Amino acid sequence: MGKAFLARKGNLIFGVVESTDIVAEARRIHQTSPTSTALLGRVLTGTVLYGLMYRGITVEIVCSGPARRVIAQLKGQRVRGYIANPSAEAELKDGKLNVSGIVKSGIMRVIREGYISEVPLVSGEVGEDFAYFLYQSEQRRSAVGLGVLVGEYGQVVSAGGFIVEVLADAEEREISEIEEKLKGFSVSLFLSKGNSPLSLLKYLAGEVEPLDERDYYYDCWCNYERLIETVLQDESIEDGTRAVCIFCKKEYIIRR
Repeated sequence: MGKAFLARKGNLIFGVVESTDIVAEARRIHQTSPTSTALLGRVLTGTVLYGLMYRGITVEIVCSGPARRVIAQLKGQRVRGYIANPSAEAELKDGKLNVSGIVKSGIMRVIREGYISEVPLVSGEVGEDFAYFLYQSEQRRSAVGLGVLVGEYGQVVSAGGFIVEVLADAEEREISEIEEKLKGFSVSLFLSKGNSPLSLLKYLAGEVEPLDERDYYYDCWCNYERLIETVLQDESIEDGTRAVCIFCKKEYIIRR
């Protein structure tokens, strides 16, 4: 289960999430390589952060790199994800997993409440791309940090993220203070040391009472009835056809 908090201090809004269990479940289902785990995990984590403001959203990255396509969907407390090429890998970059190496160029598309918006990717590292999306589509200035620490054997050691939104009346002092805290900061390393998501919030915002606290978990909402509604519109699909959900790998046998 993942835990998220939302808070405000002065003219800054803070959102944090610890998503280790969510990303670990995604890795188990999709059998992702280390770099694909980091990419899918960042997109899932960023979607949960964005979901602190919107209950139901879809985030999609379509890219030229070997990952090809990544989707994360949030519905209430449930989140699910998909990566087109779970084996995608790239050489290490500065000794770290090279997420941008399996993304390269592309677009980020967000669907919420019937509204669709997309922007070009600016880095392929996902956190910066989320921040760019928020600024371009919603004129919200923010810093977004997303991290997944993958262990020696491919396991998810820690995962989480934060968003710091700068409101219109923010003073230069407030901005400078948070910029100083974020210099060289790694959210995944911070959480890997046993720090809680509430500790992450207090590191960023200081002593502050959360405005909201939520739990999230990886869980797919596919079912046979929804599948049939789609399948029945395609007369080329025969009785007995095997269908697999891309998000949870659950198998269904189509009966007409």
